[in-house]
Amino acid sequence: MPNINFYDVNKEYIQYLKMFDSKIPNIDYSKHEKFVCGIVLQINGFNYFAPIPSFNKQQKTNILILNENGNPISSIRFSFMFPAPDEVLYRKDFLLLQEYRFCNKNKDAIYKKARYVYKRVVSGHDEFMTNLCCNFKLLETKCAEYEMQKDMLSEVAATNEEE
Repeated sequence: MPNINFYDVNKEYIQYLKMFDSKIPNIDYSKHEKFVCGIVLQINGFNYFAPIPSFNKQQKTNILILNENGNPISSIRFSFMFPAPDEVLYRKDFLLLQEYRFCNKNKDAIYKKARYVYKRVVSGHDEFMTNLCCNFKLLETKCAEYEMQKDMLSEVAATNEEE
C-alpha cells in the first residue's frame, strides 16, 4: 500500500459536489482551509479522500488521530469521504508531522475503516450511516461527469487554439 498523503482540493470541485450532496464538507474557512488525506479507498475506479478536521470524538465512522502521548488531536471522517480526480488535488508540501506519522503507521486500519463505511452506506442496510454519510454512489457518478466535462472543455480549447 502506498503512503497516505495530505491534499488540498480545488474549491470549484468541492462546490460542484455540494450541488449534489449537502454533506460534502466545507473546506474554506476564514483562517485556514480544510485538507484531506488519501487515498483512503480505491473502488469502482475511483480514489476516495477523507477530510481531517479538528473533530476529536470517537464515532463508528471515523478514526481518531493521536499524538505521541495518545491524546486525540483530530480525526479522519470517513462519513464525508468523496471521490476526486487527480487534477483537483494539490499535495501539501508541508507536513503535519504527528498526523502524517499516525496515518502511515495506521494505514491498514484507515483502509479497513474506509471500506467498512463505504460498504455499510452503499448496501443501504444501515439507515443511521446512510443518513449520516455522503451518498458515495451519487458522488462517483458526479466525479465521472466532472472528468468528462473537463475533457470536453480541454478538447474545445485545443480546437480553438488550432484555429
